Amino acid sequence: MFCVITVLLATACGGSGGGSAAVEPRAVGPAKGSLTWYAINFGPEGFPQKLIDAFEAKHPGISVTYQPAPNNTDTMRATLTTEISGGSNAIDVYSGDLVWPAQFGDASLAMPLDAHLPDDFWDRFPEERSRTAEFDGEHLAAPLYGDAGFLYYRKDLLEKHDLPVPKTWEEVAETAAKLQDAGDVRYGYVGQWANYEGLTVNWTEMSAAAGGRTVSADGERPEIDSDANARVLGFMRGMIEDGVAPSATTSFQEPQSLQTFIEGDAAFHRNWAHGWGESNNPETSHVVGKVGMSPLPAFEGEEGPGPSASGGWNLMVNPHSDAVGASLAFIEWMTGPEAQRMLAENAVLPVLKEVLHDEDLQKDNPALAAAADVPVVSRPSDTPRYPQVSHGVYTNLNGALAGSVTPRDALEAASDEIRRALNGRAL
Repeated sequence: MFCVITVLLATACGGSGGGSAAVEPRAVGPAKGSLTWYAINFGPEGFPQKLIDAFEAKHPGISVTYQPAPNNTDTMRATLTTEISGGSNAIDVYSGDLVWPAQFGDASLAMPLDAHLPDDFWDRFPEERSRTAEFDGEHLAAPLYGDAGFLYYRKDLLEKHDLPVPKTWEEVAETAAKLQDAGDVRYGYVGQWANYEGLTVNWTEMSAAAGGRTVSADGERPEIDSDANARVLGFMRGMIEDGVAPSATTSFQEPQSLQTFIEGDAAFHRNWAHGWGESNNPETSHVVGKVGMSPLPAFEGEEGPGPSASGGWNLMVNPHSDAVGASLAFIEWMTGPEAQRMLAENAVLPVLKEVLHDEDLQKDNPALAAAADVPVVSRPSDTPRYPQVSHGVYTNLNGALAGSVTPRDALEAASDEIRRALNGRAL
C-alpha cells in the first residue's frame, strides 16, 4: 500500500495527468495526519466505523473521524453548501450523492481530482458510473458504492395463492388487492412518495417504465407534461384512492416504507438494494425468508422489466481541506478491493468492477447479482440546476398524490417550474 500512496502523491505533485484540471496540480501534503469523513450511515449498524478501523490498520499514520450526516440527502446537501461555501475546513472528505457533481462543481464545492490521481485510477469503475462523477470534463468525485431499486414482494403469500410475480405495475396493483382482500396484509404497496428527492427517484423509474421523460434528452426543456406521464401519475393516485397504497405513503421516505414492509404490513415494496439485507435480518424483520426481489415492473404495453434509477454515493474532497494527501489515500483505499469486498459482504453494492462481478460474492448476495444486469435510467442531474428541477418534480407530484391538485394540473405546474429552473442559476 505504501507504493500506491507514493504514486498518488507523485502524480499530485507532478504534471497535469490525463485530464484537463480545473486547478493546477499542487503539493497535497503527506499521506498522514488526521481527517474528518462526513457521511450518511450506510450498511449495517456501525459499518462506516468498521471501514475506518480497517483503513487505519493499513495506514497507521492516518486517523479518521467519522462525522454522521443526516439521512436526508437534501438536508445534507444544504449543510455542506453552507459549510464549504463559507470556507470551512472542518470536513475533509464527504460522501456525495450520485446527482451532486454538476451542482458542486459549478459552485466550486468539491476539489477536482484528475490532476491528483493516477491516469488509470478511473479504469477500476464501470464507464457509466465513472462518467456520472464528472462535471465539465473533470472528475469531481470518486464512486464509493452503487445502488439500484428493486421490487420486494411477499413470496410466501404469492405461493399461498398460486400467484405469479407481477411483471407490470397494473399487475402489482391487482395482485396486491387480492392479498388485501384475503386478509393477508394491511397494505398492498409502499414506496417513497414523500415530498423529497426520493419521490423524484420513484417518479423517474415509473415514468421511464411507461415511456415518459422528465427533461428532454438534450437537457434543454421539460417533457414531464405528457400523456405517458399523465397515465403514470393517475395510476399512482389511483393506488391511494383504491386503498392499495396507504394515504400515509405520501409522507414515507425509505426508512418508513421499509419498516412497514419488514413488519409484514405490505405485500409489495420498492426500495434500494439494502432492503434485501434488512428484510432478512432476524433481529428486526418479521418476514425473514418470506421475501423475494425482482426488477421493477414496466407498464402494460411497454417492454420490461422497468428500469431502476441510478443510485449510489461518491467520495468528494473539500477544496479547503488541510489534509488532502491523507484524503487521497483514504479515497484510494475505499475504492480498492479490500474495502469494496467489505461493502459487498455487508449488503452494500460495490463499484469496483472486479468485486461487482465476483461470482462467489454474487452467490451469497442476490442483490449484487441482480444489480449487475438491472436496466438503469438516470435522473436529469447533468445540470447544476438539478435541485430546482427535482424540487419542481417532487413538490408538485406529492400534491397530486395527496389529492390537493389533479394529476394533469400537477404536471403542468411541474413543467413550468422545471423550465424556470433550467433557465436560471442557483444551488
